[in-house]
Amino acid sequence: MEVRIENVLSDENLALARESLQGKRDSCGLDGIKISMFDDYWKVNGDKIKQEIYVGKYVPGVVKLHEIVNAKQKRRSISLMNTVDRFIYRALMQEMSRFWEPLFSEYAYAYRDYKGTQQAVEQAATYIEQGYKWSAEIDIESYFDNIDQGKLLLKVQEYIQDPRVFDLLIGYCRCTIMDDHIFYQKEKGILQGGSLSPLLSNIYLNGLDHYMEKQEYKFCRFGDNINIYCKSYEDAFKQYQDVKTYLEEKEGLSLNIGKSGVFKALNRKYLGYRFSEKDGKVFVKKEQKAYRTVYRDWYTTGITRIDHNYHLINEGILTKHDFTILFEGDEGKKYIPVETAESLYVYSNVIFSGGFFEFVNEHGLNVNIIDRYGEKVGAFVPQNNRRNIKTEIKQIKLYEDERARFDLARKLEVASISNLRANLRYYERRKPDEVLQDTIAYITGLIQKLNEAKDITGLMTLEARARQKYYQCFNVIMAESGFTFKKRTKRPPEDPLNAMISFGNTLLYQRFANEINRTSLDIRIGIVHAANSRPESLNLDLADLFKPIIVDRTIFTLVNRRMLNAHDFVEVENNGVYLSKNGKKQFLQEFERKIYQKIKYNGVEHTYDFIMKNEVQKLKKFIEQRETYKPYKYT
Repeated sequence: MEVRIENVLSDENLALARESLQGKRDSCGLDGIKISMFDDYWKVNGDKIKQEIYVGKYVPGVVKLHEIVNAKQKRRSISLMNTVDRFIYRALMQEMSRFWEPLFSEYAYAYRDYKGTQQAVEQAATYIEQGYKWSAEIDIESYFDNIDQGKLLLKVQEYIQDPRVFDLLIGYCRCTIMDDHIFYQKEKGILQGGSLSPLLSNIYLNGLDHYMEKQEYKFCRFGDNINIYCKSYEDAFKQYQDVKTYLEEKEGLSLNIGKSGVFKALNRKYLGYRFSEKDGKVFVKKEQKAYRTVYRDWYTTGITRIDHNYHLINEGILTKHDFTILFEGDEGKKYIPVETAESLYVYSNVIFSGGFFEFVNEHGLNVNIIDRYGEKVGAFVPQNNRRNIKTEIKQIKLYEDERARFDLARKLEVASISNLRANLRYYERRKPDEVLQDTIAYITGLIQKLNEAKDITGLMTLEARARQKYYQCFNVIMAESGFTFKKRTKRPPEDPLNAMISFGNTLLYQRFANEINRTSLDIRIGIVHAANSRPESLNLDLADLFKPIIVDRTIFTLVNRRMLNAHDFVEVENNGVYLSKNGKKQFLQEFERKIYQKIKYNGVEHTYDFIMKNEVQKLKKFIEQRETYKPYKYT
């Protein structure tokens, strides 16, 4: 028996492949051909495509990566292929499977007809009942992503003689990937989500299976999960080390150490089942799932929650659904509890259905639209029932009183620049450097000059000089990161660091905007920032106090710990750079961690979230009641 291209493209095999598409969700890849359109498309183009495959000229389409998070909050990327490629990929799998199935070990249970979880668990229970009560458990680290394509193709080439089949397989292994609008050729691993990929994963480990059989190991392999059952701890440890070495040296794979080790087999969970023993008999019981429905991590719908703020990355439709909000996209539905939500942040193309804004207005929910560069495009602010004309009049009077406004502006600027200096002192204590020391001294001099300034323009000029000098220290703080700061650029940011600064600043601005809009204060009337055509000013004044502590430290952590790399940024034709979808996720998670970090404040431990909300209330009391106001200074 031989795998030949004529068999792959035979009418019978293609008919079976077509049946596999039936009943699937009517989706499409980047080619725009939906499953419901495929029959008509194939009738017109099928012969031409088959001929291209026969002569080796067929090139698979671009594969779009899509990240999903399961109920356990485990992330993985699946591959969204064009409908035509799904069809051919399936046909190739069917023919290769007929050839390879007899070559597989009987103890390999994943992705095979007449085998599966139940058979693997039954075999494991039999081993335990026979006295093999120690288990060497091996979990391969990111198996599908780490398969060596060169080794895989050599294993396949040993049995496939038809070069046309082999060329087609190479085309799918080394296809072009699009991940958040970034294109690259796949050089490592195999596609997740494609019908042929599970078969290829079994082919890759088939040599290991037969090696373990030859060693007479009592094992069950289910994909990248391998359990070897032994009568003693010593035997289990020895066999664990043997298989670990085999995987590392022969297959180029490493273990997920957190999930691998030697354990007693009883009361262990395997493939969702737990083993127990009674009167010499081993019983198997399926574990009940008890996952909580939370929004803390990213789901297929691209929603994450930071406190009561929900961030939407993927495209979709927002609508009122009964007494909650429904976000619906190509990947599914997700409900947002309006009772506990305060704000929505939208970073993608989203359709707002009729009645949506009336509903969110009723519940006091802010909706903020952010463009790909992290700049705020606009917002829906609910009608504020807390608005008080007396407070607005007091704000206006303060704004028009040049002396009073200037005194308050100077307080804000002194605190803001002092926090820049405090941030540098924080890093200088950990990494003494002459540049940091000189900049700290320079900013100290500017703080003294603030007391000599004659007007707000003079204050802002000194602040600009302080920030310019401050930003030059980024290259010292991130000296070994590979990131370089040249100059501050906006609209659009021109490099990764500016992309992070713009994105982080916008998050902080909007956090203050949401809080201000819940009070009787008018966000349009600023202190340092002039009240002109800008729709928001007051939030900018308060956010400046916290930028170094929240935004800049978020950036330093992400960069110095190498949590971001070049793939987390997208560069566009106008020299603009913005964070990719994954980059935004990483930034938001670290931003959240900083927001809820506790520090001593007035002798009591509080989060920065509390301190920032308190800052708004302090300013409100100053404007309404003339209580003493001291802007926040980090110490």
